[in-house]
Amino acid sequence: MRLRAGLLTLCFGWAFAFYPNRESPDVGLSDLTDEDITTNAILRAVATFMEGNPLPGKPGFKPGELVGLDPLTPTSLFKAYFRADVSPNQFVQAIQNIVSGNNEVERLHAQESDYHFHCEQIATSITLFQQYRDGIFTQIKQSKDKMDLNAYEMARLETGTALHILQKFYSNTNWVEMGKRTPYRRLVKASDPVFPIASSATKTCKDCLPTESGSLKCSGNLLVDNLLTSGYKKSETCATKPKGKCGHGGKYDETRLQSPTGGINKETANPELSPHSNLHYKAAQLAEDATVEFFVGPGFGFLDSLGPSVFRKFFNLQGYSLTFVIDTTGSMSGEIELVKTTCINIIKKFVNSPDAPYNYVLVPFNDPSFGPAIVTHDVAYFQSQIGALTATGGDDCPEMSMNGLKLALANSEPRSNIFLFTDAGAKDVALLEEVMIQASSVQTQIYPMLTGYCSASGGGVEENEYEKLAKVTGQHYTLVQKGKLNSVLGITELALNSAPAVLVQVTERTKKLLFYVDETLQELSISVKKKNDVPFYFTLLTPGDSDKTWSRRKRAVTADTKVSSLVNTTNYQVIKVQVTQPGQWAVEMSSLDTYTFEIAGKSLLDFSYKIMEEKNGYVLPIQGRPEKGAEYILSVAVEGDSGKLTLTRVIIFDETGKINKAYDLNKSTDSRGELRVSVPVRFNLTSFMLGIGGKTENGSEFLRSKPHLIHTESISLKLSEGQKSTLTEGTSLNVLVIASNEGPDQTFTFNVKDELSLMRSFNPQSILIAQGQNVTLTATFEAPKPIRQQSSSLVTFTAKGGTSTNYLKSVITVVPEVKEIPDQDPPQYNITQLGDICKGKKKPVQVCKSHTWDLEFQAWDNRSAVSVELGLPAAEIPPVYSLNCSDTIISGVSWASCQYSSDCCYPHVSLILTDDTGNANLLDVDFRDSQKENGSSESRIQSSVVLAVSLLSAIFY
Repeated sequence: MRLRAGLLTLCFGWAFAFYPNRESPDVGLSDLTDEDITTNAILRAVATFMEGNPLPGKPGFKPGELVGLDPLTPTSLFKAYFRADVSPNQFVQAIQNIVSGNNEVERLHAQESDYHFHCEQIATSITLFQQYRDGIFTQIKQSKDKMDLNAYEMARLETGTALHILQKFYSNTNWVEMGKRTPYRRLVKASDPVFPIASSATKTCKDCLPTESGSLKCSGNLLVDNLLTSGYKKSETCATKPKGKCGHGGKYDETRLQSPTGGINKETANPELSPHSNLHYKAAQLAEDATVEFFVGPGFGFLDSLGPSVFRKFFNLQGYSLTFVIDTTGSMSGEIELVKTTCINIIKKFVNSPDAPYNYVLVPFNDPSFGPAIVTHDVAYFQSQIGALTATGGDDCPEMSMNGLKLALANSEPRSNIFLFTDAGAKDVALLEEVMIQASSVQTQIYPMLTGYCSASGGGVEENEYEKLAKVTGQHYTLVQKGKLNSVLGITELALNSAPAVLVQVTERTKKLLFYVDETLQELSISVKKKNDVPFYFTLLTPGDSDKTWSRRKRAVTADTKVSSLVNTTNYQVIKVQVTQPGQWAVEMSSLDTYTFEIAGKSLLDFSYKIMEEKNGYVLPIQGRPEKGAEYILSVAVEGDSGKLTLTRVIIFDETGKINKAYDLNKSTDSRGELRVSVPVRFNLTSFMLGIGGKTENGSEFLRSKPHLIHTESISLKLSEGQKSTLTEGTSLNVLVIASNEGPDQTFTFNVKDELSLMRSFNPQSILIAQGQNVTLTATFEAPKPIRQQSSSLVTFTAKGGTSTNYLKSVITVVPEVKEIPDQDPPQYNITQLGDICKGKKKPVQVCKSHTWDLEFQAWDNRSAVSVELGLPAAEIPPVYSLNCSDTIISGVSWASCQYSSDCCYPHVSLILTDDTGNANLLDVDFRDSQKENGSSESRIQSSVVLAVSLLSAIFY
């Protein structure tokens, strides 16, 4: 492996169509991948939506004002739309979900031609795409307002799959070669006219020309320019490349040297990989335009089909949720009153600011009941609902807090803030792992606020379930005495931030902490916490100050208007301060001790990441947690609003926040505003956090970290090679998952859950797996019958052992039974009369104009009407000609009786005969060869789609 210009270059494997992502092998710096096409199209589609739907009370936008942003990035789009610093992180996560679904096709459907428009499976691929699209739209419509977080995640993954099929049309068919400069609208709008498709008997390609270097030159290798065709690539569903048919081409196509040699793919700009590489950018642009139409096409796109509220939810455009999960047992009456008064007053301060949350969520829990979830945009209504809570019941101590958190996560936006108020342990603590997985997958932060603790097992307060949950989601666990909750409720204010950024989160024994503040930060919060109750204070130092700019001794706050105290207890203190100067700042403690620091603020400079793995020639995001000690590729994308950024380090922190390993880089923002790198990594820690460091355009150093703990596991779950994920109504499907254990011998318990309850059984439910061994988990899914529409279900497989837990998410798709075999037969024809007056030697143009030749024929199709159109290139269309057809139906068969005529200056014609499905045949009559003889040869009549390509001379006859 080698690192080049900040990008990992891998030399292995092969891929279909546009390559999945920039981490894929062989991808050039200028190639456009599935991820590029999808991301660019989503940005354009969402910008179009935002232009037509400005915020209430805000000025509108001119057409193109947002779409034309340069560069158009999630950060620039959100800043322009909200006219404030609002983080696009939730939107970025929605894009990543869709891209992941797109890329996963390469893992789940690589051997299925119809997912890639290979092997002339054009009609089948179009039908498959439309089934996916219609299924997504129908499921969302039928669910109405009942779509939770998991349902939207599944819908995004399925949308990515649909877009993969749609985009492959442009890299793998000859649409671009035919000179088309707009998308094939019929794919996304079934009512639009069908374009004729080459029949199985039609020769579509000729050999590419060999060059002196031994490569192939494939320009001009297509024989058709009026019929759709695609390249053949061997797979489970396509065993051979027929004679006369185009290949996919490129060095990874094993049939590239089989006649017709070469191919027609346009997936990259590299001629060694893509025979038609010169058309790569045109194909990618059309794929992007078609993806934009999928989302915002007038009258038929996602937006017009499902409405603006679903569109906002689908792309996470709303912002974050502020969520309260409150224990309503009898001992909590005083705490409920404190939450009602203190927290609501803080919320009201921000209600009209950009920092206000999109909505508010309230989930009460008791024992054995929990919920319902109350979701509202109205602060007054939210306050009234909290006020209406009554504290009753709860005879035994532990309560149903984990079920309350599960419900809260399902009803909150991604990357939200959840405050849990309780004085008891979790009776349903067995759900802790599921809650941690769910919170981590959407990067939501959970703040446990306890005024007491007891557990069902009688365990102590140390390292309880709430402390574990807080650590995983990157927040602090707080335990105070009864009646003292108000002393820590100021922490709620930190959650009210439209662009949260974490600089440092570290636990260490020290007296002084140094950190860098860059000019993109508007404000900072300094949080210091320790486990013992020895009083402390700290001093905040800024660059160039000789005096201490702010201090708090014995928790006495100075009268500094730029500093406010949010939390003030013996062992937990939080302040918020306005940033006045970038540079190196410091927190100086009153005594040497072990402290937990979190330095955070408000800034649009942030990053996202993906942990990826190489599998069968692809580099795709992992499904679940990484395996300890295994090799991965860490992909980091930097978002920013300060112009040109330079990334100098990617950092792995241990769970205390100390640097474990740093990867030195030197990569700057490109012309599109993108700053992205990939580095090979091996995670040897049990748990870790990620961060980045670099410099802003002004030279200020910046540091950002993700406080969510990432766990490595000894157990891994992966789908079996060649595993199918689609089943037909009324049938069953066995899904095989390989569980591999690289840790100590231990017994693992398995579980399988899916959203549509299709799972009927799984085996084994529990088994001992020795170190270095694996077992196969078999889950059986059964589709109901009948079903009206294609539907999909998100499935989660989990394996839990004594020291290791992991999960795998996948999508199971149910399709209706095929009631009728799709029509793939082209129309047939019979020539009933052919005038041969044009046979003979060439004659002057004034003579050939005075002679006319005629063609009469009948065309028929057993399933649909037949249309007839001229198929000649523009330069060969006669100035004067006639084509007339009359239609009739005899015994259910559609017949067309047609007449064609032109003068002998144009002694040839190509007529395309097309049925309603797009199957096409060609009637080709050509006297031009006979004109070169002495008149003795017979006219040539062809029923193939091979056209004569020589241009007509101006001196015929």
